[in-house]
Amino acid sequence: MRGVKCVISILLLCCIPALAKDNAQKLYESGQYDEAINKYNRILIEHPDWEEVHFGKGSALYKSEKIDEAMREFELAISSKDPLQKSAVYYNMGNALIKSERLEESLRFYKRALELNPQDYDAKHNFELVRQMMQQQNQNQSQQQDQNGKKDQQKQQKNDQQDKKEKQEQQQSQPQQTPQKQRQGRQKSQEEAAQVLDALKDDEKKMMQERMKTKYSGIKKEKDW
Repeated sequence: MRGVKCVISILLLCCIPALAKDNAQKLYESGQYDEAINKYNRILIEHPDWEEVHFGKGSALYKSEKIDEAMREFELAISSKDPLQKSAVYYNMGNALIKSERLEESLRFYKRALELNPQDYDAKHNFELVRQMMQQQNQNQSQQQDQNGKKDQQKQQKNDQQDKKEKQEQQQSQPQQTPQKQRQGRQKSQEEAAQVLDALKDDEKKMMQERMKTKYSGIKKEKDW
């Protein structure tokens, strides 16, 4: 952007057409932009339709970094019937759009300037310069996206490693049974199971005994006919 601004600040003066017959342009050329703007305003009171005065005022506003106001004045100068003057208006509007970092829009104005004046090498220069700037911006954005993607991937890998480490630490912190304890645990379980089975058998014996007592303890038989 700095290189483009340097080129534009030099070329803008070269594109200013003949203005009203007074000292407004001299004030502009001497760098007295506020005084030039005031002079142009006084001229526009009597001649509000003078495109060249709007153009001069727009150029002075541009130099004063009042870009939006400059654009409005340049728009009022577009109605010029002179193709070269109209081309200069589009050219300066392209410069103003660069100042506002509206690069893609500036290309359209430079293109329009070249359609009206194919020999405008300044417009060609700035057109190509803006295209290079846009390509560089796209490359920078792509590189930034790649870097962000790598950072996200590295962060995910780091999180995965941390999770794995925490799981390993949890497993290591849990008490481990020795083979002897495992055998004792199995033996104890087997003994408890055997006791349960024996208890079931004892219960079955008692139930059979109760049934036998009940069968032969004076239960009345059914009567015959």
